[in-house]
Amino acid sequence: MADPIQQASRHAVYTTRFAGYLANLFDPYTAKLKRELRLILIDGPDTTQSMRRINQIIREFRSVSLAIYGDYNDKDILAELEAFAANEGDFAITSLESIVKPSAELSPPAPSQLWAAATTKPLKVPGQGGVNILGSYIKDMEAIQIAKISEQIRFGFITGRTSQQIARDIAGKDGYLDKQNKSRIKAMVRTATNHVSNVARQSAYDENDDIVKGYEIVATLDRKTSDQCRFYDGLIVLNTAKEKPMPPFHPNCRTTTAPFLDPKFTLDDDAGTRASAGVTGGKQVSTDLTYYEWLRIQGGQGPKGRAFVADVLGKERADLFLNGGLSISKFKQLTMDELFRPLPLSELKKKTSLQLAFDKIEG
Repeated sequence: MADPIQQASRHAVYTTRFAGYLANLFDPYTAKLKRELRLILIDGPDTTQSMRRINQIIREFRSVSLAIYGDYNDKDILAELEAFAANEGDFAITSLESIVKPSAELSPPAPSQLWAAATTKPLKVPGQGGVNILGSYIKDMEAIQIAKISEQIRFGFITGRTSQQIARDIAGKDGYLDKQNKSRIKAMVRTATNHVSNVARQSAYDENDDIVKGYEIVATLDRKTSDQCRFYDGLIVLNTAKEKPMPPFHPNCRTTTAPFLDPKFTLDDDAGTRASAGVTGGKQVSTDLTYYEWLRIQGGQGPKGRAFVADVLGKERADLFLNGGLSISKFKQLTMDELFRPLPLSELKKKTSLQLAFDKIEG
């Protein structure tokens, strides 16, 4: 029998790979955007300072871009995500069947119920659309990209670049569409996929709330994990909680959740393992470890370990974390703001509650 955190962390790898597949589906649409932009620019003047003419070119590009992005949304990403939501519901039930007592009766939710939840529960993604529902989130991110390309067209003509030069800047090899636009589409797709995964599985858990009493947040144990996800890792959120943080917590978020079971339905078993990528490379570690507990272990592995922690936290915070004598809970409480972002070092040094820790480091 697998541990729920072990299952969730391994399944998160599948989710990330699936998101990569969905992002790659945009490649033919990138080719269409390039082709249409070149055609529009070829039909236009070689150079122009006329805002009327520039805006006309931008309107033409905006019109074809909206159609291309719309095809991607309807034919690929949303259709794939709807099927994915049903798959995630199936996974949640199958996972529960392997970790609860045979006497527990599980109720699988309908696929339509899972998709309804995924498309109506808001995403809360700071810096990338704020609070939004899935369809609007995707369209808003695409609209931002269309606006950025439009601005490049406008700026190019106004600064005297030719239509051919503008086409190369945007649609040429390693131009905007190949680099920034592709990167931002990938971030949007990965974020949306993580949202659908977590919401669909949570809907399956909610359907069985006599057995599943909440969920535990499970981050990835490596150096790339964000401040928010490091903070939340290991947090158990009960169904009765007023505040229910749920990934994705930021663009490209890889964090997932695992079901927290009523003890009377839990099979007795040893804790499982989950993957990590620390000082000595890839390694399986106990699911009992939270991110900061794992990170402190990395820091105890000599100079390379301390350098690893400094790479994750920054040198000053790494010193505070490893040498300041603070418990992990105190370190998290005292060094981050209410949005779980690291406080500036200047603010940390003003805190009387951290003076002893700083004295230990400086001593």
